[in-house]
Amino acid sequence: MPYSQRQSGNHGLKIFVVEDSAAVRERLIEMIRDLEDMEVVGEAGTCEAALAGIMATRPDVAILDVHLPDGSGIKVLAAVKQLLVNLRGIVLTNYTSAQHRTAAADAGAEYFLDKSADFERIPEILGRLALNGSEES
Repeated sequence: MPYSQRQSGNHGLKIFVVEDSAAVRERLIEMIRDLEDMEVVGEAGTCEAALAGIMATRPDVAILDVHLPDGSGIKVLAAVKQLLVNLRGIVLTNYTSAQHRTAAADAGAEYFLDKSADFERIPEILGRLALNGSEES
């Protein structure tokens, strides 16, 4: 599945959403759309599409699911962080083991969030990142 690039006139924080569930992905995008100075520049449901999309759109923030049909969002983050060193990573997942948390941090994620408990924290975290906050979760 190729990534989808979104067009907008907004010039705020650029965000790329990587999530294999279309329903969850759309919910995230709608949540972000409601925030001032935030722009979803693309979305993807697979690793391959995420890699292409993130490199093409060069977002400020990537929100990534761990489990994707063709691999891991954590590996996507590790790969793109080598070229886009200022990319801020948020891992949002149902796989919240210590092993996944450590792997996400090692890949460059600034936040590791549990979908079932932390989903509603996304607007607050994006606001903090927009202000160049560096507090980790």
